[in-house]
Amino acid sequence: MKGEALVIARSTIGQIRGSYDQLSPTEKKVAELVLDQPATAGEMTIKELASAAAVSTATVSRLVKRLGYANYREFTMSLVHSSVDEPAAPSSFPELAEGDSLATIANKTFHFSISSLEATNEALNEKDLARAVLKIINAKTVAFFGLGGSSIAALDGYHKFLRTSLSVIYHPDFDIQLMQAAKLGEQDCAIIISHSGRNQETLKIVAELERNGVAIIAITSYSGSPLAQAADVTFLSLTDEVKYRAEGMYSLLSQLTILDSLFMMTVLRISSRTERVLRRVRDVIEQTRHES
Repeated sequence: MKGEALVIARSTIGQIRGSYDQLSPTEKKVAELVLDQPATAGEMTIKELASAAAVSTATVSRLVKRLGYANYREFTMSLVHSSVDEPAAPSSFPELAEGDSLATIANKTFHFSISSLEATNEALNEKDLARAVLKIINAKTVAFFGLGGSSIAALDGYHKFLRTSLSVIYHPDFDIQLMQAAKLGEQDCAIIISHSGRNQETLKIVAELERNGVAIIAITSYSGSPLAQAADVTFLSLTDEVKYRAEGMYSLLSQLTILDSLFMMTVLRISSRTERVLRRVRDVIEQTRHES
């Protein structure tokens, strides 16, 4: 993997969410218990946590080290701090049910959306953001790739960055995306959005980009996916699966917010180059609004 193997988050909960897909089956047992009961887990000894998760103490130690903590005590102290300061994980909120009132359905839907954004924000780190922005502003061409539901995010990203001084491209058709990938080179940057990170057509595009030495920025929900493994920089759009609605729909909100964040960072870094372009684009759009 070109990018870092472990997502460094701003909190213990964010760290676990961000690296969950890369954990071993036994480590996932510990992670699930911690995510479900962070306050309780934070007060357990290493033996108690291992027993509650039905794993060995060595497994808990490996997870602690994988998350970047020097020892178990440091891990639990951070965990208690996280459980006090941060909102509950999305998985602790009840799923939608057929008997729910309309107001309850709306409340739960908003809660899941907000929780997805919070989890995604926790898994971001400034080092990766800085690397991504540098690749974008130094690219000869910035290309956006996304198929199916992810094409919505790709189009939105393209639409935003089209307002800057950067040269950007995007097309919704797979065959044309593949041809665009074939024409890109080492001076270019590709932003690829895929919820699963395993879509076969998307991976064909990734393979072509890799052959040409194109810098790849990935936005996906799975850190262990082929897309994440191939990318130079990976951002995770984190969410929990919810009954009656595909989890990809919640991750879409996070994908859009990640792209919006990259856009704002890029604009502020190249404001001298972009201000005139933004003004011209705004004027053109305003003219169309005033036409009868």
